Amino acid sequence: MNNLTSDGIETLNGCDLPITSFSLVGFLGSPGCGKSTNMQKLAEAVIKWSNQTTYDLDKPEINNGKITHHILISPSINTDNSLANKDKKILIQGTDQNILNLVDSIKEMNEAFYQTLHIQKFLRTIAIDIYNQKYNKIQLIHLQQQLKQHPQYDLIIKSLEALNKFKDNYPELLFKENNQNIVQVLSDISGGKFDGYMTRRPKIILLLDDLAGSRLYSSTLNNAFYNLLCIRRHQGLFLSCISLHSPGNLQYSFKMQFNSFLVFKGVPIDKLKLLYDCITSLDSVNFNVNDFIKMYQNITGYNETDMSKKDDFRYNFLYIQSQPITAIYLNFDQKLK
Repeated sequence: MNNLTSDGIETLNGCDLPITSFSLVGFLGSPGCGKSTNMQKLAEAVIKWSNQTTYDLDKPEINNGKITHHILISPSINTDNSLANKDKKILIQGTDQNILNLVDSIKEMNEAFYQTLHIQKFLRTIAIDIYNQKYNKIQLIHLQQQLKQHPQYDLIIKSLEALNKFKDNYPELLFKENNQNIVQVLSDISGGKFDGYMTRRPKIILLLDDLAGSRLYSSTLNNAFYNLLCIRRHQGLFLSCISLHSPGNLQYSFKMQFNSFLVFKGVPIDKLKLLYDCITSLDSVNFNVNDFIKMYQNITGYNETDMSKKDDFRYNFLYIQSQPITAIYLNFDQKLK
């Protein structure tokens, strides 16, 4: 179970970190500092938490339920699996073209889903209406014939065909209809061709690991990659993690989309200053950029002028929760600010 803070904010079990839907997390640090390991740990925690929630066909905007796609993009991966890889981690080699192909696939899937969502809402609404009008404890004679005489019969059949086509294309988004009245009506009206499954909204974890050399990080905001992440809420990106070489390589509008940052050892002072500028809410009379740099050096043991104790703090990192709550943590537990 998760925890509730005194002000009613839900947090992950075992720490005081608030759960943030549609998170975009930046990972900064030198090679071997733990970025990839902690990226996976964060993803696993979100998957575990998501599995404790239940998707509601009546409330698709909330998007509870399990993760539908767990995607890892890295230059060290040699395979390039299909997006529709049910219940398995999707591994994609981190080339620019592969990433752009993935962006197109995610957009195409979401466009098809939202079209299907309207169809699904129509089918569920009219099925309940038909059940309330036609079905009762007395067995109706010639029920199939009566259903075929419904004024929207042809539209219902076409809608079921469109729904089935989407389900065939995206089996990972199948979700069982729990209203048996709806199942009964749609099965009867289609002559048993409705399988009892609707479709659910995509819920994606996207991990971009060690892509510092990608041209995507220096492209304009018109680039499909940026557009995907900047409107992630509408694309089903529940958690996106990006390994960053420097926050300065990103466009300002893109930087402002980050919910949080994990800052490991190996980040020089000039890049710490850029990061501090990205998180405007950190700036205050009582906590300036020099305070931030000093805190980072104390926690990670990384000091460009004195590297004698760097191994004592090898895996420590600052976790900065920039949206919606501003706070700094040592690793994932001890709150510092």
